[in-house]
Amino acid sequence: MNTAKPDAGFLSSVGDSARWFVRKALRFYYPRIEVEGRGRLPAGGAVLFVANHPNSLMDPAVIGIATQRPVHFFAKATLFNVPVFGALMQALGMVPAYRGVDDKSSVRKNLETLDVGAKYLLRGEAVGIFPEGKTHDREGVEQVRTGAARIAASAVQGGVALQIVPLGLNYERKERFRSSIWVRVGEPIDAARIFHEHGDEDRKAMRHLTEEIDARLKQVVVHVDEERWQPFLDELEVLLPPSDAAALDSIAALRQRKVLADAINHFFRTDRSRAEVVGRSLEEHRSQVSSAGLTVASPVLRLGMARLTGRLLMDALRMLVGLGPALAGTLHHLVPFVITRGIVQLVKHPGRATLALNRLMFGLPVYGLWYAFVWWLLARYTEQWIAWLWTGLMPFAGVAALHYAWRMRVAGRALWHEVKMIFQPAQLRKLRHSQLSVRRQLEMLRDEYLTRSTDAKPPSKTMEDGE
Repeated sequence: MNTAKPDAGFLSSVGDSARWFVRKALRFYYPRIEVEGRGRLPAGGAVLFVANHPNSLMDPAVIGIATQRPVHFFAKATLFNVPVFGALMQALGMVPAYRGVDDKSSVRKNLETLDVGAKYLLRGEAVGIFPEGKTHDREGVEQVRTGAARIAASAVQGGVALQIVPLGLNYERKERFRSSIWVRVGEPIDAARIFHEHGDEDRKAMRHLTEEIDARLKQVVVHVDEERWQPFLDELEVLLPPSDAAALDSIAALRQRKVLADAINHFFRTDRSRAEVVGRSLEEHRSQVSSAGLTVASPVLRLGMARLTGRLLMDALRMLVGLGPALAGTLHHLVPFVITRGIVQLVKHPGRATLALNRLMFGLPVYGLWYAFVWWLLARYTEQWIAWLWTGLMPFAGVAALHYAWRMRVAGRALWHEVKMIFQPAQLRKLRHSQLSVRRQLEMLRDEYLTRSTDAKPPSKTMEDGE
């Protein structure tokens, strides 16, 4: 019996095909991926990419799109035991990572794994690592571990003039279909220089390098140092929206979130009492808004009744026009939608960090089989051209249906909030005044930060939109 393993050429072909498919699927889920600072990305040669890890196995695919080159990533070792999926990860050139939390006897295996990463660097290839060591739902950077520094140490000792490139992965709403991603490329770190500065004191050099990686990641990620501000991050660009001039910028809200987060960090370091005052104002406002049954994003807090009513009427008109395609898309996709959601719900503690991944991983085969079944059914009982036309149009109708459902939820919530506050005019005036006060405080922090900061420059951008 022949038990020979597939040759390297076959695995390489499978890996290339898998990369193409994964990136196409990712672009469908997140159609707008903007890369800022592409000029800092080495086109070839040894490079160690370090990034935050907010979205599970989606993150390596995002980095692959941003860097436009094959990258060897570390992945949880237990994933390699999953049939088919493990073989696919191996074909993609991924490296199993062993963690103490998975197996207390894995420390030695983990060191051997890091050596594998260093060998790729010695061959002049690209390696990617998530130095936080795990994926998480917290927006920002968690504790950075020493794995990246250990790989760098081995590579530098082997004579590699290693550059470490920080990548900030910022998702608009990572669990939301058709949302945006902002990838920020940080200033490269000269790992060889740091190790040479410390001579034979490798431990000090690795500690220094780990601290540098942590600092560089926080520069390119939406991050707040104060834990109490974590729940507010997604609301910052709602309280202080981007200017109307940024309306065509698909990630304007993310840019605003980043600037405000940096401003908050700046004032907590330089004028803590003032930052605390703003924080208390925001907490009190959120509490008042919640007590009224609203959210800080409720349009009724920003728009007058006449303007809000006009907008709701326009939304109703648009939804009436789009009802046909949305209804067709909903009916066609109802069965696979329910099946996929049911499977995802059965996955243990999916969380926001793995929700999009699970929807893609389980949804692609379910939807693929459903499309094949519908095509067969139509071809059998009608004409083949009808089957091809229907299955060709339904992906677009499905996207229209999702957007339609989202617009209905937004409009319905806005209408309910408007009706509710019609009978509480005094309360509404109080909440609007409170929201305006918080907005002005945030605006002052942002403007003063931008004025003081010599590093705050208009970001250069490279747009990578889906086809």
